[in-house]
Amino acid sequence: METTIVAIATPIGTGGVGVIRLSGANSLSLLQKIFTPQKKQEFTPRKLVFGHIEFKNVWDDCLAVYFKAPHSFTGEDVVEIQMHGGAKLLEETVSALIEKGAVMAQPGEFSKRAVLNGKMDITKAEGLSDMIYAQSLCEMQVASTQMRGMLYQKIVEIQNRLKELIATIEVALDFPEHEETFAEEKLKNDLPNIIDELKKLIQTEQVGTKIKNGVNVSLVGAPNVGKSSLLNALLGYDRAIVTNIAGTTRDTISDTYTFNNVRFNIVDTAGIRESTDVVEKEGIKRSFNAINESDLSIFLFDSDENFDENAKIFDENAKKFAENAKNLTHSPKNIIKVLNKIDEQKTYNKSNYDIEISAKNNLNIDELKELIYQKTIDKNLLSSQIIITNLRQAKLLKEAVLAVQKLQKDLDFVYLDMAAVLIREAWEKLGEITGETANEKIIDTIFSKFCLGK
Repeated sequence: METTIVAIATPIGTGGVGVIRLSGANSLSLLQKIFTPQKKQEFTPRKLVFGHIEFKNVWDDCLAVYFKAPHSFTGEDVVEIQMHGGAKLLEETVSALIEKGAVMAQPGEFSKRAVLNGKMDITKAEGLSDMIYAQSLCEMQVASTQMRGMLYQKIVEIQNRLKELIATIEVALDFPEHEETFAEEKLKNDLPNIIDELKKLIQTEQVGTKIKNGVNVSLVGAPNVGKSSLLNALLGYDRAIVTNIAGTTRDTISDTYTFNNVRFNIVDTAGIRESTDVVEKEGIKRSFNAINESDLSIFLFDSDENFDENAKIFDENAKKFAENAKNLTHSPKNIIKVLNKIDEQKTYNKSNYDIEISAKNNLNIDELKELIYQKTIDKNLLSSQIIITNLRQAKLLKEAVLAVQKLQKDLDFVYLDMAAVLIREAWEKLGEITGETANEKIIDTIFSKFCLGK
């Protein structure tokens, strides 16, 4: 890269320490224009140097370290300045470096340069981004498998098997009398295994998406059954206003909690009932929208007498207010029927409910969290060594498996040269995951979503 880029590498805001990063051939010379070591010394790669920066009457004691290419994050000469973390101080230092000849880095440009210079593949870079944004231990663990190269290794392994098939076909095309039968038999034997490996990776997206984005759970039911109290109990603090007045919640309220290292996004919805109030009707409409967007819905009731009545009202309003749904879109596996207010000792039929709780007195809340977890997280997929959390990767895996499945389906009717085309298509789709076959436009799109300074 001809330009030397610069950016603040630490989060925006005020802190004890802030880090500024430069990458490019002129990194060290640019540093030396504003940085003076306390002792006159040459910069030794990977050794911290104490000194001070000075420009425009600005002075700050700081540390600087120089990484000589190719032994750096980007594979280029890199400099990092560790200084006091005042937001204005960091901004002005970056501006001074730009005045001296640096160029402001684009989002993800450091990681992009690392990929282009062969320091990492795209899967590792995407894992690094996921690690930065992770909000739960489970997200961190999944991201770490990509950073360790496990997905990359698996993709390359499948690519090598596809490459072997291509080579076998090419030999058969050159020597059809001797090799054509062998090539056809190898395709019949190898394709099912390759498809199975790809499908196993694709299946993990079901749990991977939930790990990355959180599990969406909606709290629904008639007014005054305790939805807001349950939201507060699940979160462990008072997030929603709770009163004994029916219809207190008139819009959706959302927040998150973590259970078994997985993040759950909880939405408290307006009570569902017949209403002529314009605002309340809009709230009820949003309640059904929340249900349709959820991975799981908790139907909350407070007595067996209300169960049939509330279910009827719920169903009737679903038809009226769910604009994009045909009645309820949920199957029984992602609905939990919860009886609340068991501390009030009402008479009720236990068989109507999946679990009984008291949100007010925090009874059986942990048991409800466990039930939510069991209903939404496939433990078999969660235990997979590699989990796909990235929509781009999942899309390419699906396109690759479609190409291979098309070949398998029509194997008895497809000429070997066409078979090679389909296998090569699958190989190229997998190469886009690692970056091996990704073009510059694809790479630019990927890294444009990264944070500045990474």
